Amino acid sequence: MEFSLAAFPLLILAAWLEGISWAQLGVLLVLATIVYNTLLAIYRVLLSPLANIPGPKVAAVTYLYEIYYDVWQGGQYFKRIAEMHEKYGPIVRINPDEVHFNDPEFIDVLFPGPARKTDKHSSLGRRTGTQDSIVATVDHDMHRKRRNTINGFFSIASIRRLEPIMQESMRKLLARMATAGETGEVLRMHFVFKACTSDIITKYAFGDSFHFLDEDDFATPYMEASDFFHLFNHAMCHFPIVGTLLAKAPVWAIKTFIPGLSDMWDKREMWLEQVERIKASPNPDRFKDTIFEGILSSKLPEEEKTNARLAHEAQLIVFAGQLLVHPDMYQRLREELIVAIPDPSQIPCYAQLETLPYLHAVMQEVIRLHPGVVSRLTRVSPTRPIEYIDQRHGKTYVLPPGTPTNMTCQIAHMNPKVFQDPYTFNPQRWIDNRRLDRAFIGFARGTRNCIGMNFARQEMYIILATILLRYDVYHGQEGPTLELYNTTRERDIDIVRDMIIPFPAKGSAGLQLRVRS
Repeated sequence: MEFSLAAFPLLILAAWLEGISWAQLGVLLVLATIVYNTLLAIYRVLLSPLANIPGPKVAAVTYLYEIYYDVWQGGQYFKRIAEMHEKYGPIVRINPDEVHFNDPEFIDVLFPGPARKTDKHSSLGRRTGTQDSIVATVDHDMHRKRRNTINGFFSIASIRRLEPIMQESMRKLLARMATAGETGEVLRMHFVFKACTSDIITKYAFGDSFHFLDEDDFATPYMEASDFFHLFNHAMCHFPIVGTLLAKAPVWAIKTFIPGLSDMWDKREMWLEQVERIKASPNPDRFKDTIFEGILSSKLPEEEKTNARLAHEAQLIVFAGQLLVHPDMYQRLREELIVAIPDPSQIPCYAQLETLPYLHAVMQEVIRLHPGVVSRLTRVSPTRPIEYIDQRHGKTYVLPPGTPTNMTCQIAHMNPKVFQDPYTFNPQRWIDNRRLDRAFIGFARGTRNCIGMNFARQEMYIILATILLRYDVYHGQEGPTLELYNTTRERDIDIVRDMIIPFPAKGSAGLQLRVRS
């Protein structure tokens, strides 16, 4: 019920003063709720500044529509929003307060540069449980202060200095894959890649990693726990009490009542200890190259360096298979890599990879179909109205300041007017049409884009190139090869559920590979 809780004590007080019975009070509360919600629905549909925005009336009236698809159905609202655009056009109202767009020409308006202030919406912090992190910071100015403290750590020059860490992880990854080839172990690559990337980023953040690649099972219990945590995202957004209870609950309570989160909570205690150790270290130089040393040595006020806020940054950092079913593309990319790096035993550096055209095309296509964040990218213009001209219907819409506006990667990247045959995995499209980048929002855009974009690209390039230089696609031949195992695109690769990050179908084991040495 969308009834103001503040009205309840007033009604109870009035009932006490008038001598109304509890039964009469119950009837009064029901009637008050009906009247309140009726008036609210009339306002939202007829009088709201967003009343003229196309979209289903039920979505304009109540958040229950979104809750049904995302909480009850499990991360399905992004599919319903895509259907809305097919029916209503490039601009739709998806809940009482929020407007969604699917127009590549409007990307730079929604995600502007520094010329216009851009806030985020508080819903992101509630969904992730990291309200005090840089990514979830609502206010534009506070975000700039927080981001400026670590911008240097994610510059191209700084990321290049990370290559020794990445190469160490690559050697471990190759060793684990070689062992799997000898033992016949089937690798669940979802966990393998998460273990690899987690080790790299935690080493950079804290000065030490979790050493997931050293664990026999690639820290599978932790990976499963972090995936399980994402199942709460939508509930935490719409029912903030859920996030509050999870945040405040002691470890023993989590392990007793939600055992699926146990391993994640254990690791959370570890990264909090790492932050505390950095703060208390008598030798600051030991951490001069880590992200958290950068925050702690910055000019931010002390309230920005509390354990509670840094815990949210740490959690966000820790959170942070198409080619095998297309052997012709796999072979083309492998040939390009072998020409650039003739020695297959060499772990490539980013400088050798960043200018390879087909590798870049493959990466763009992979991120187009499978972006790291599926949840819609909500932005708020706090002081200026947003004007949109719908060329299709010849209408102009003006959204008042403070209106949450957004796009969704998966919807924008599947727009057939921009990406022909959008469901088809086709890296060549990026070579044939260089202007496709204008419709790409895999790392968002503008001043609130992904701060780790350079880091992510370098990591993906090096991991993919390292594996492809060592392994061919299995066709019954001798030598190091990779073969898909019990993997289908529709069930195990495609985005089936939006849990902020992309989720496959329920019960899926994700991408699985058999390594042959």
